[in-house]
Amino acid sequence: MIAAVLILVVLAIAAGPVLAEVRSAGWRRLAGWLLLAGLVLAADRVMTDAAALPRMIGICCVLLAAMKGLVYAEWAGPRRLPLSRYAVFAFFWFGMDPGTFGKRRTGLDWKGDVGLGLLLMVIGTLGAWWVAATPWRAILLMFLPMSLGFHFGALRVLKGALRAAGFPVKTLFPNLLETRGIGDFWSKRWNVGYSQMMQRLVGRPVENRLGAGAGVMAVFLGSGLLHELAITLPVRSGFGLPTLYFALHGLLTLFERKRGRPIGRIPALLAVVLPLGLLFPPAFQTEVIARCLEVFAAVGAG
Repeated sequence: MIAAVLILVVLAIAAGPVLAEVRSAGWRRLAGWLLLAGLVLAADRVMTDAAALPRMIGICCVLLAAMKGLVYAEWAGPRRLPLSRYAVFAFFWFGMDPGTFGKRRTGLDWKGDVGLGLLLMVIGTLGAWWVAATPWRAILLMFLPMSLGFHFGALRVLKGALRAAGFPVKTLFPNLLETRGIGDFWSKRWNVGYSQMMQRLVGRPVENRLGAGAGVMAVFLGSGLLHELAITLPVRSGFGLPTLYFALHGLLTLFERKRGRPIGRIPALLAVVLPLGLLFPPAFQTEVIARCLEVFAAVGAG
């Protein structure tokens, strides 16, 4: 089972340079998205008897690898990364900007990222142990310490390591407290690499054909569909809820644009947090997030 998932991951990443050779943008994008769907469904098929948590991990690994390939193919044009640097981009970084790995630099700051990242990993781990030891299972209470440890901790350490190696990667999860509105949150505060990917693969192509508003909604609806693959498919429940979550945020973003100013930090953060039950349906909370907390608790007991 693990070997099959690894093969699918390698195939997805290897497809990037191959798709980059397709000159027609339309055919390249069609082939890329069809390949992504086929590989993810294959991952789900080979892991059909696994529990929800390992099935989610396997599907997400294949999904991330496929998106790496699509992004590289869209970015490449006449440019190419050396195979070794493409491998670093594809296997060792969660960002979606292949150009960052084009040239290595010297003198990049990195120690602060490693120090802060390690501190947040410790805080997030301790928080997860505490939540696992309590009877409370509110979605925000469960998600917050794991997000703090991984998104803001582990990925910050990884950023520091790559900068120490000479690659000028940037923070994927900048300070959320500087959020100005819902559009600002999704484009500049939460998973910046993912936002760049969706703009490159979905937003710009749709905007060029149908206009800016359609491009915005295409990004959010596309995000909903990708999260369906990562969240609802592994647990076989809650289909449509993540898409509804992102559709609502797409409408809020259009509302901000129409009024000419963002809705503000507090309303934006509330809009993100309050409907988290849509993004993470009950089955996912029980079968994946709660299981992750049990792993933390077991490590802590050991």
